[in-house]
Amino acid sequence: MTRVTEINVVKWDGSTQPYNRKKIRGNLDKYGLSETDVNQVLIDVEENLYDGISTKEIFSLIEDKIGSRPRIIKRDLRSALGEMGSKPDFEVFVQKILEKMGYSVRDERDIIGHCVEHEIDGVAEKNGKLFYIESKHHSKPHVKTPFIHTLAAKAKLDDIRQGFLKGKNDLDFERVILICNTRLTSHANRYAKCVGIQHIGWNTPDGGIEKIIRETKTYPVTILGSASKVEKKKLLSANIVTLDDLLELSHVSRISSKRMKELKSEASRIMA
Repeated sequence: MTRVTEINVVKWDGSTQPYNRKKIRGNLDKYGLSETDVNQVLIDVEENLYDGISTKEIFSLIEDKIGSRPRIIKRDLRSALGEMGSKPDFEVFVQKILEKMGYSVRDERDIIGHCVEHEIDGVAEKNGKLFYIESKHHSKPHVKTPFIHTLAAKAKLDDIRQGFLKGKNDLDFERVILICNTRLTSHANRYAKCVGIQHIGWNTPDGGIEKIIRETKTYPVTILGSASKVEKKKLLSANIVTLDDLLELSHVSRISSKRMKELKSEASRIMA
């Protein structure tokens, strides 16, 4: 069988491009399948690919392999992240992601630096090393995070480090972990790499936020396709940030027991 890395796809306009698994994975997400079914359909589709296959044939394969699998009304992940509030929703969500990645996280916010006091979005620890968390959220998911944020994060780290050396704080940070729901601008990205900022954003090369969410199944509660904006606001106001949070609770103020049962059933299907 031809390896997927050797396959070229004929597009609608007759041009060709290399097969892109991420694009197919993204399209499968829009069908409302469970995570298990998405992975299985992707395997089934790729087993039938050949060099020179058309985009139309790939989508026919997808429909054929999906068949009668149950579908969920599910929002796309990028929009769901954008719908969260920046404070505290996304900040709490970032902490939960890091915990799933094996970090221990403290919700420590105010740190005295050498020159001034700084507000951070938490402290993460792993393998005996400390990291300060910086989260940047955009309601419009296609807006890129600008250079000013990476510059400010590095300046903040430098002052906190100087504060540690002067005995003003007890946090010997290794580096910054900057987590965004969008991409960095090219300028911000170059700077982050140059000064050693660990960046996790949308579709970042070493594992974007979307990949981590899927692998750890740390889905934002805003991904619930059947939930209204009012219901999502009630859930977030009750500190229900992820689907895990939702599944752990039996009651939320101003949401009926019947509706809670429906939302929890939907959450279970998304995470299956």
